Order: sequence, then structure tokens, then C-alpha cells
Amino acid sequence: MFMVQRWTRKQSATVAQHRGSLEDIPGLSDGESVRLPKLPALESGEVDLSKTGQNFLLCVFISTECAGCSQDEPFWKALRKEISEKQVAFYVIAVDADQGKVENFAHAYEFNDLPVLFDPQRQAIEAFRITFVPQYVLLEKEGRVLGRWNGIQRFDPKQSTAMGKLHGLGERLVPTE
Repeated sequence: MFMVQRWTRKQSATVAQHRGSLEDIPGLSDGESVRLPKLPALESGEVDLSKTGQNFLLCVFISTECAGCSQDEPFWKALRKEISEKQVAFYVIAVDADQGKVENFAHAYEFNDLPVLFDPQRQAIEAFRITFVPQYVLLEKEGRVLGRWNGIQRFDPKQSTAMGKLHGLGERLVPTE
């Protein structure tokens, strides 16, 4: 787990270990609205997070400089499988500006079947007020925050904060047709 220190447009993220409670980390609150940006995808083109075609959006923010971030990869794959029949779009968003670093990181940790975006213009970092990675944000398709949590989620997705938030949506979370 890493706290993102001071960021500038011309610098890469610098990270240092966080020494407090995960609840102490500043960021978005439930009910806030976020302007959903378009971000470059590693595979090709851009992804407009406001036009995913799903009712909900789950983003996990990582950094290539965060060794712990890669530990969540099995969880992400299991989570993506768990939510695949729901109206939830899932993206891994690297806070790094350097596409080459993100590609190397994704390749090294076998993010093969995960949708990985990166943020060279810092649009998502600023819109989502990312100060810590890994950080998870669950939103409605219009950009209203339903939940945010920090830290590594290395366990069964059915027992995770993410799935608790998703299951808490009840009837609003319906299978795709």
C-alpha cells in the first residue's frame, strides 16, 4: 500500500509507505459526482468511462512504483469474472504517464485479460482525487460515487469490500441480457 506524495504534471508519481489508518486517506466520498474522463487503453484507442454501456463502473487505481499493487491481480481476475454478468464495467487504471512502464508492468504481472488504462494527462488522478494506491472506486454510470476503499484486496472476491458494495446495490444490479 502506498500513499501518493506530491504530483506535478511533469513528474511521475513518487510513492512512500502509508503509516496510518486506511480510513484516514483523503479522497472522494459516497454521493459525490465525478466527471468521467476518456483515457488511453494499453490495447488500443481510448476508453470513455462515461460511455461504457454498463450501469456501474468499478475502477482500481495502481502505480507501477507500487510493489503491492501487483498482488491484487488474482483478485482482479476473480472479481472481473464474478461481476461479468452484472451491469458493471471494470478497469485497472495506472496513474503513471509512461505507457512503456505500464505495458512492462502489465506484461510482467500477466494482466493479459484485464482492461488496463493509463493517465498521461492526469485526468482521472485529479477527477477521482487519487492520493493512494491501490484504490478502488465504485460509481454509477453518471459518475456518482457509491463507494471507495483503499488497500490490497488479496482474498476471495465474494468476501471483499468490492463485492459487499456491489451486493448492497440489490435490485439495481441486474444481470445483463
